[in-house]
Amino acid sequence: MSGSILNNVSAMNASRQLGVSGQGLQQAIQRLTTGKRINRASDDAAGLAIANKLGADVRVAGQGRRNANDGISYLQVADGVLDEVTSLLTRAAELAQQAASGTSGADSGTGKTALDSEFQNIIKTIADIETKTTFNGAPVFNAASALSVAVGGFTTVNVTVGTFASLSAGTDFLTTTAGAGQAATDITTALTAVSALRGTIGATQQQLTSLSNSLGIQMENFTAAQSQIQDANISDEVIAMSKFQILNQSGISSLAQANQASQSILKLLQ
Repeated sequence: MSGSILNNVSAMNASRQLGVSGQGLQQAIQRLTTGKRINRASDDAAGLAIANKLGADVRVAGQGRRNANDGISYLQVADGVLDEVTSLLTRAAELAQQAASGTSGADSGTGKTALDSEFQNIIKTIADIETKTTFNGAPVFNAASALSVAVGGFTTVNVTVGTFASLSAGTDFLTTTAGAGQAATDITTALTAVSALRGTIGATQQQLTSLSNSLGIQMENFTAAQSQIQDANISDEVIAMSKFQILNQSGISSLAQANQASQSILKLLQ
């Protein structure tokens, strides 16, 4: 190409290439500083859309897992309390057995009255436990109380603990042999009801535990997929930065040489 004073095409080309390498260097530096391959939609529009959806899936699964664990805590409160109720009922059965024996003294005598006094305290304690046990301000042992646990994309788990058959303070007494026999029967019924309720609680707790574990697996996989799409490969970006740094430096040098070429045309006029 012949020399021209009006149009320095070589300088224009060098300037354009310098702009390209400058943009590449800027992009590599940005990816290294943010750790992300996609920093704006123009980097990868489709990838950004997928990564954002996966990010939302991760957070939904995380919240679902926390909900499941809260539900497990709720059931653990109920089961722990029922374990204590079982101990109280077992002690009540022991007292009823003792009162049913003639060795505890005559009906309404001192011995049976003392046994009944402890027995009545147990009845009151169990009734108090049933009505006063709460979780986050709401009663746990209530037939009308139903707890819906949202667990991510899985079906919502409805948790209802319900009530257990407690003893009647105005009905069961150990002051007589006959009363002790009736109390023993009622205690057996109450123990059976508590055991059945604990079985239901255990099954629901296991269900929530399985869902929590499944959500944890989902979170790992969603995060891995999002990372694969959105995160920068540091080694690749370091290589790219080094390449564009060299190109940028050589581009500046080439632009300077191209500008000097025009100056050489003046020598033809001398």
